[in-house]
Amino acid sequence: MLQKTALLVSLAAVFLAGCSTTSTPVQYKASTRNVIQIEEYVRDTGAKVKTNEFTAAPGVESSPLCRANGPISLGSGKTPAEFIREAFQEELFLAKAYAGNAPVSIGGRIDKLSFSSISPASWEIGMTLTSSNGHSLQVENSHRFDTSWDAWSACKNVADAFAPAVQGTLSKAVNDPRFKTLLTAK
Repeated sequence: MLQKTALLVSLAAVFLAGCSTTSTPVQYKASTRNVIQIEEYVRDTGAKVKTNEFTAAPGVESSPLCRANGPISLGSGKTPAEFIREAFQEELFLAKAYAGNAPVSIGGRIDKLSFSSISPASWEIGMTLTSSNGHSLQVENSHRFDTSWDAWSACKNVADAFAPAVQGTLSKAVNDPRFKTLLTAK
């Protein structure tokens, strides 16, 4: 009897502490403010850019675990660095700043990528954008979101909050006056 009780308690602990994230792909929606800001830079400079590779810095986990029972899934098969690159490219494209044959390319390195699924829940993203013209820009963003007491809901909230956290990080980059230096050729 004692063994059965211990087994049931153990199974309950696994289910309560575990994390099953959404299999629905996390969708990115370009920020109108970000697009408008990039458009202003393009009007000022006439610059066109393309994106280069985005990578995770050494020590940055590409599949962070949520509550000790599995990685956060973006549901798209993309790493966080690939997701951020595609989000950045979408904003450049909508601002008419993207061209596949542009003389300048911008790549990125994810310097920090972590989250907390307990209150206060947040994503912490740090990123360095590097232009082929030799200029770079480092930004950090903290994006808070609602959490839940149960693991499944809390971890789903973590996954769902990733796209808005990326949007906020890109906003910090494109609204930094130094962003303009990344766009133009030497």
